[in-house]
Amino acid sequence: AIFGSNLGSSSSRELAVSASSSLPLCPAMAEKLNEMIGSADCVFFDMSSCPYCRMAEDALIAKGVAIKKVPIADYRPALRELTGKTSAPSVWIKGTYVGGCNDGTEPWHGVKPMLASGKFEEMMKA
Repeated sequence: AIFGSNLGSSSSRELAVSASSSLPLCPAMAEKLNEMIGSADCVFFDMSSCPYCRMAEDALIAKGVAIKKVPIADYRPALRELTGKTSAPSVWIKGTYVGGCNDGTEPWHGVKPMLASGKFEEMMKA
């Protein structure tokens, strides 16, 4: 299953759980998020008024990366449970969380740094 399996180390998973609200995630919401994350090679949870979303999207378009944009609002509780973050954008490559525009939960995360290092393209080809 995608949900919770691609955060990396168990400490990352524990961090995500401790950073979440005290309410457990609804199984239906977890399934909805899993389906969305698995629906394209690059899923981009977006907020239309977010300048970081526009910067990340522009950088991906400039590199010719096809993205599936999804409004983040309905997924925020599930994203918080899974990643410990609710900020936009929330970008996923083949089911793996890779952060937002400039950073994420791991040192190598972030669309712009990953595009610069080649890591984004490497993960898309894997």
